[in-house]
Amino acid sequence: MRFPKTATFIAMLALAMLAMVPTARAQSTVGTITQVQGVANIQRGAQNIVVMANLPVELHDKITTQQGASLTIGLVDKSSLQLGQNATLIIDESVMVNGFGAPSKLGLLGGKVHSLIVGAMRGPTTSFEIHTPNAIGAVRGTEFDTEYTDTPHDDDKGKYKDCRQFTYIDVQDGTVNVSNPQNPGAGSEDVHAGHHTVVACGDLFLDGAGGAIFPYDDALLYGGLGALAIGGTTIGVLCATGDLCGGHHHHSSHE
Repeated sequence: MRFPKTATFIAMLALAMLAMVPTARAQSTVGTITQVQGVANIQRGAQNIVVMANLPVELHDKITTQQGASLTIGLVDKSSLQLGQNATLIIDESVMVNGFGAPSKLGLLGGKVHSLIVGAMRGPTTSFEIHTPNAIGAVRGTEFDTEYTDTPHDDDKGKYKDCRQFTYIDVQDGTVNVSNPQNPGAGSEDVHAGHHTVVACGDLFLDGAGGAIFPYDDALLYGGLGALAIGGTTIGVLCATGDLCGGHHHHSSHE
């Protein structure tokens, strides 16, 4: 029996599409769950997947951990991401590294992630960024912790009245360039190994002229202001105008 040419074409097209599915899945994979403790889930489109060891992690996955849970995502060249309890991490963007998919931009919406970036992922042609709602940490080959929370650490309580956005970055190796995405004109600061940064939405405006301190309203508070403290010393407040308002320095005991 001879099939019409149209039917033959459709059959060949269907076979080609089936062959493409594994390739597409391989390109979207950016890592693998190598360890998990407690309860964690991945939201992948309409699916809600219980995290287990050896589960592939894909581009656009939203990963959440519950109280007391943690997990590790193995990446190319022995790089890894360790997600702590009560955390939410989104794989926003990816790149190809040595023929394998790797995350290049992550969104941390809550909790803490420890990033170990080694091998080809820390090369000059690759990039790795962690974004929180009020900070960007751009990496040039490093090991560091990023935490986003609506509650300040104990050492910082009372310093940032009414602030509900805190990003803490602690660098163990290499350099992290930190900026506030809500104030791109404010510039950025390099945080080196052994130092830390807290980016806070802030509750105080530091007057660059006289160093006067006074409260500011919610319109300013949530307009992107953030104190940038490096190595325990506040450099200034990221003003709504996009400037670093100097003239007054605080000391933080957070290490």
